[in-house]
Amino acid sequence: MTEKIYIVFLKNVYPKNLDTGETDKFQKHHAYSVGMFKNNEYKNKLDELVGKGEASYTNSTGHENIPLNLEAKEKWKKSLEIAPDKKTAMKLNKELNKTRKEPEPTPEPPEEKREIPNDMKIKEVTEPVMYNNEIQWLIIKKESKAPEGKQEIKMVIKGELETEKIISFELKKQGMWQCKKCGAVIESNPKEPTECPQNQGGCGRTSNFDKITDTINNDLWKIPTWKNIDDLDMFSVYDDMLKLVKRCVIFPEEIQYKLITLWIISTWKTGHWSSVGFPLFLGDHDSGKTRALDIMRELAYRMIHSAGTTFPAMVRATHFYHAGLIIDEASDRLNRKTDTGREMLNFVKPSYREGSRYTAADKDDPEKIISYKNFGFKSFAGERSFDHALLSRSIIVVMQQADPEIPELYYIQDELDDIQTKLLNYRYKTGPPTDLGMTFILKGRLREVFGTLISTAMHIGQPCEDIIDYALLIKKEQQEDLIGTLENDILVIIKSSEESQTTIDGEMVEDAPEYVYYKDLLERLFPDIDSPEDKKQKGQQLGYAVRRLRLKTKKLHGKNVIPLHVKKNSNRLRYLYRKYGM
Repeated sequence: MTEKIYIVFLKNVYPKNLDTGETDKFQKHHAYSVGMFKNNEYKNKLDELVGKGEASYTNSTGHENIPLNLEAKEKWKKSLEIAPDKKTAMKLNKELNKTRKEPEPTPEPPEEKREIPNDMKIKEVTEPVMYNNEIQWLIIKKESKAPEGKQEIKMVIKGELETEKIISFELKKQGMWQCKKCGAVIESNPKEPTECPQNQGGCGRTSNFDKITDTINNDLWKIPTWKNIDDLDMFSVYDDMLKLVKRCVIFPEEIQYKLITLWIISTWKTGHWSSVGFPLFLGDHDSGKTRALDIMRELAYRMIHSAGTTFPAMVRATHFYHAGLIIDEASDRLNRKTDTGREMLNFVKPSYREGSRYTAADKDDPEKIISYKNFGFKSFAGERSFDHALLSRSIIVVMQQADPEIPELYYIQDELDDIQTKLLNYRYKTGPPTDLGMTFILKGRLREVFGTLISTAMHIGQPCEDIIDYALLIKKEQQEDLIGTLENDILVIIKSSEESQTTIDGEMVEDAPEYVYYKDLLERLFPDIDSPEDKKQKGQQLGYAVRRLRLKTKKLHGKNVIPLHVKKNSNRLRYLYRKYGM
């Protein structure tokens, strides 16, 4: 049975608080309870006065209460009674305090126990999008359909049956808050509201609020337009993108259009990669470098153009938003000669691999160290050469001056937006990219740079053999570039000596030589030098080259030698032979 509640209204007076005895000088209309309200709820009779600001309510413990929802209002309306005066109300209050008992909680029915995998839980992802010319949050909910019946449950547990994946989409406005007093959901962007507005269905009172959705900063990257596409055909999307890129920018090699198009598509699978290559556009002024970067900002996933962006902002963008970076004039900005340039270069170089971190000291706390995630997609453009380590992680495109078909990108803005919408559907409606496997032909750095593009091509049904050939050709060209260098000539002499079972001067021996003498190398490499000054200069060049090869040296009877049977050198030589294509 519902407990009856007694209240008394005292009009046009300044009543005292029942607990503290202090005079309430702020309200002319005040009501006291005769008995505790369940769940600290207002009574229906008080809502009208309180809503107008003409009354306040204090229960017998002196605490202000939370407003009723509609269901609770109807419930208490039936049990409300009014005491005739304050004295009677206080007397009833004392009697009720003696007899009141807390109601026993109704036990909830036990949940049905089912042995099903943990990935059956709903996963929710948010993405800022443009919808009906308004920036909103796209809520992506991913869940696995629960198996039906004991037989399906057993098959799922054994791994014999995959659960059906269900994806749903919902749009929510940004900057939404919920009033803690009346429960109304209102919009307040960008700051937290202080009053619950009646014109949005609120109570009109000053209140605290719970945040429902964050505000969206639409100046960081291009916000994609949302449209739910049921029959997504990524094979056609790729063809449309390839044609559009060719109209907007001119690359010297045909394969480079495919590489850049696949790179853009691969950015939409951020979160699935272990390494990524960096497109690097190198060329003179007005050769189309910036246009290539603009295409990436228009079509790729969360790419922030760093023009006017500080280095700390770049660090936070990659860490908190998993955003990519576009850095124009990078040969100047990634300059080791400046403090900021060294910082940026140290931030960028290792960021091609998952798990990479940028660590910095906290400026306010000398004992605190802050670690930021810096892995992610990045693209660069510049006129001069770059750091060698950065070049080895890059897809290099040497640009040439030319005039593309499209003079300005705003002429095809609708086409760009439409492709980006399709790529947004691709991100959330398709599974993870194709795994290349452990035995894939590309190894090491080539796989790290080009593997993302090849995996994306396989995922969307595009051939990838030409990309593999291009990557292997780059490796071959790099090896050819090493031919003719002093390091290459040193390795040729050492390797031929090992294979022919002779000493370095050609004498036959039973076993391969254990040492290579600097003196013998110098005579084989520079047979025509006679003067002591020339021999000293060439000897220094030889010493520097051996150091660059990172071969261990030692003194033997006062002469410099390279020990060949030392494990460190034998392992190093095997690697160098592969690197130099021997």
